[in-house]
Amino acid sequence: MTSIRDGADADLAPAGAIAAASFDLDPEDAEQLPRLLWPEDPGTTRIRLVAEEGGGVVGVLLGSVQGAEAYLDLIAVTPAARLEGAGRALLDEWEGRAAASGATRSLAGENLRTYAWPGVDIRYTPALAMLLRAGYTRTQAVYNMDLALDGFTFRSDEGVARLAAAGIAVRRGRPEDALAVAGHAERLWPKVWVRETATALHRDPPPIFLALRDRRVIGFAAHGIHRPSLYGPIATDPAEQGHGIGAVLSGLCLEDMAARGVRTAQIGWVAETAIPFYSRTAGARLGRCFWMMAKPLTPAEEDRG
Repeated sequence: MTSIRDGADADLAPAGAIAAASFDLDPEDAEQLPRLLWPEDPGTTRIRLVAEEGGGVVGVLLGSVQGAEAYLDLIAVTPAARLEGAGRALLDEWEGRAAASGATRSLAGENLRTYAWPGVDIRYTPALAMLLRAGYTRTQAVYNMDLALDGFTFRSDEGVARLAAAGIAVRRGRPEDALAVAGHAERLWPKVWVRETATALHRDPPPIFLALRDRRVIGFAAHGIHRPSLYGPIATDPAEQGHGIGAVLSGLCLEDMAARGVRTAQIGWVAETAIPFYSRTAGARLGRCFWMMAKPLTPAEEDRG
């Protein structure tokens, strides 16, 4: 008999063990994924659910409600409990909680705030099949690109010197750069990048590199914001493109990732228009394919007319 209850901090250890046993495509950090998605996120309603059978935790679901959208960020069930209905029980409870919180859609993927994947990896077939049976439909397919970092070397001195000759300074970001980077990101790029770059700048050492002209930020590249293996975001002021800034920033970031022990960099959530850039500048290849999925939610009983 499966029972569902709210998750508590004491459930983090079993949740990590379940994730490690479930996410075989993410062996390097699967156990840490519940920890990534567990904390409160200002402006959202965090929902943490666990499934129990026989007094032991056999499943975990983590999500967040942001207004009318409810983002299902992680669901995992121990292999032995997958055919016993634990996953569907977690999903049903999630949808009911999300609807009661005012959400009108449940989405697997598309969460720009804090995510482990941009959607459902199509090779996690049992999860994909469960969502399809539950009435979720695919909204789009997105991709990661992979770059093997074993033996990766970048001639950083040469690239940095070339840009310096053009009046562009390149260096690692610092916490005191936060206002300048935020101003650049707010002016040109998605709001989520303001938060992501701020997160990177306040880590030690900051996993973000900046390009500056006359002390004004004109580009940045970061890594490891959500997961150690994820590279990005990266952006250059359109008025400054053509100098090779993106290639130099990319090289510095990837070199930094390799130095931190990352063996394969995943360039996450790649737009089709960016595939040629990453292929040309870094030799990256298309890797994982994810389905973003959605389902309309039935209003909570007390909200029906």
